[in-house]
Amino acid sequence: MPIHRYKYFRPTQAAQLRRLELTVRGVVEGVFAGLHKSPHKGFSIEFAEHREYVPGDEIKHLDWTVLARTDRLYVKQYEQETNLRATICLDASASMGFGNATAAAGEKKSKTPRPDGTNKFEYACVLAASLAYMLSNQQDVVGLTVFDSDIRLEIPQGNGASHLDQIFAQLEKITPGKTTDVADTLHTLANKVPRRGLVILISDLMDDPEKIMLALQHLKHARHQMIVLQVLDRAETDLTFNRPVTFQDMEDGSRLQIDPKLIREDYQREFQAFLDFVRLRCGQYHIDHVLAFTDVPWDVQIREMLRRTSGK
Repeated sequence: MPIHRYKYFRPTQAAQLRRLELTVRGVVEGVFAGLHKSPHKGFSIEFAEHREYVPGDEIKHLDWTVLARTDRLYVKQYEQETNLRATICLDASASMGFGNATAAAGEKKSKTPRPDGTNKFEYACVLAASLAYMLSNQQDVVGLTVFDSDIRLEIPQGNGASHLDQIFAQLEKITPGKTTDVADTLHTLANKVPRRGLVILISDLMDDPEKIMLALQHLKHARHQMIVLQVLDRAETDLTFNRPVTFQDMEDGSRLQIDPKLIREDYQREFQAFLDFVRLRCGQYHIDHVLAFTDVPWDVQIREMLRRTSGK
């Protein structure tokens, strides 16, 4: 399909993504033939199990080896291949506005220009648009939910050029806004999305980590596969400021003037503990967790995500 020039998706991205595939480890429920395992049995490619023959079954599916061994008729059943129903859940809270331009306010010049935007949200939008295109290109259906403390945009699952155009165009209209409530949004999705599929959360996870993990567990209980792309800026993980600066909370507006050199070691230790907690809990719940730093080119990040989450 022809690809127009959007803010977060360019024709060059289509060329780089066209041959990539995203598969999932678990079974999904879809609507037509595709790349992923279905929970429904059929006669397809990969053998799953036997069932007893009943009149009307095609003789070509009989297992003659079992017949010779047991003198009973059994039919081979296979796993169907199905398309994937995916929902991309994008965090548009104020903290996602942090990035190159924000960090540069305390420095004369940024040392690490961002390849795909000036802040975490813009980088996240590039990832979201790229994943939407890739899923659609492999005949999967994909929807988009954008949230902060409320759901700000909800595009139902769909496929095709006009559907992608809607996703790309709507992404351009969103700017980081209020405080965040990641957990509430995920609980809402768990209750709304009826079929098991894939939920991709793109967020910095700057919220109560315990509540987020409970919400992720809710989605897993509903038998969805989960990928968490945690988008971060090096400046906020390493506190790489070289002189006293005034920090302003991007969500509640509070200010704090500090000398980063005096707290850097403690700050880095606390931030690493936060990351370790998220990684550990995701591992316990069998959720794929991938750190996505904004100084990593988008295509490298996508390939790394595919390497980490491949169902093959």
